[in-house]
Amino acid sequence: MTIQAYQTLYESSIAFGMRKALQAEQRKTQMQNEIKQLETQVKDLESNVESLQQQIEEIEQNELRRQEEEEKKHKSDVELFKRANQKFKEDLEKTLSGPKK
Repeated sequence: MTIQAYQTLYESSIAFGMRKALQAEQRKTQMQNEIKQLETQVKDLESNVESLQQQIEEIEQNELRRQEEEEKKHKSDVELFKRANQKFKEDLEKTLSGPKK
């Protein structure tokens, strides 16, 4: 090979190396940007998870309170019906026993 051929080959390899270095730098910058974007997305999603967990806790507490209130109301209703039933039973026994002489 002639010196001219070596010189052309050298210049071509230098240009190739520079193109590859620039491409690598561009990919590195793109990857860094993508990493930042993904980290921001992760933070947003973690915040969303916390918010949803708080909502779950609030819903569970509200449901527990509602169940307790319904249970109290049910017990109250049962007691009311028991007293009414007892009164009706006593009235019925009085009526069935007939007048006392």
